[in-house]
Amino acid sequence: GRVGATLDPETALTLLTSPLGGLDATDIRRLGRALREEARTAGAQVPPPSDHLIAEALAEPARLAAHDPAYARGAQRLGNLLAKARKSLAAGGTAEDALWLLWDGTPWPQRLQRAARRGGPAGRNADRDLDAVVALFETAARAEERSGGRGALNFLEEIDAQDIAADVLTRRAVRPDAVRLMTAHRAKGLQWKLVVVAQVQEGLWPDLRRRGSLLEADRIGPDRLEDPLTPGALLAEERRLFYVAATRARDRLVVTAVQAPAEDGDQPSRFLNELGVEPKDIRTRPHRPLS
Repeated sequence: GRVGATLDPETALTLLTSPLGGLDATDIRRLGRALREEARTAGAQVPPPSDHLIAEALAEPARLAAHDPAYARGAQRLGNLLAKARKSLAAGGTAEDALWLLWDGTPWPQRLQRAARRGGPAGRNADRDLDAVVALFETAARAEERSGGRGALNFLEEIDAQDIAADVLTRRAVRPDAVRLMTAHRAKGLQWKLVVVAQVQEGLWPDLRRRGSLLEADRIGPDRLEDPLTPGALLAEERRLFYVAATRARDRLVVTAVQAPAEDGDQPSRFLNELGVEPKDIRTRPHRPLS
């Protein structure tokens, strides 16, 4: 049976290739091919994209028991851990409890310990990772102390507002003449003379697909899981987020989008029409690669 909500494909792949999942690009390709073949065997003439199938399998980890452990074991373990963490939160557990389930259920702590003992560059990296994990747990504990029962939500809001899980005072200073690259969420409360909001495409912004957060903590109410947002509520949320991004600019705002010639190609977001200015059509190529 189904044990958890399906994550969006990008989040699922990020988790699987993180130290929590431990999969590499080859594992992901093999798992995707195996799941597409499984879908064909089940009668799908055109199977869904492999990243969607992987996200679905992560929500139903028992399915992965039938696949080669060489590439599926890590995904099955992570799926089971996410399910346990969701159940812990739904039963009133704290964000710290859920983090401990994820941390303690993987080989990552042992790998970091071994690397830290060896020393050298790998040891220094392991020390930094361990410091970040400790800071993450401390942030979760502080959120619980301040919230009185709303710890998971407070924790996610606090992490969402930071670039790393550490105290604000410990963050490196940013040069005033530097370019900062961040999500709209992390730009809240900040402003710059020039802001560029890139890739404002229909289907990406607004993205009206149901989005499963890591532990579905956004749906946890006092007594039960709340209903997911309706399409109308999702659209309003996306519009507010676009407004946040656009109002970060003090002097100049640049919004970019691509319009493909074909109707089924990339199209600019409906939000561009709400800016109140006429878009400027630029058809030339850049003088040099941007990457």
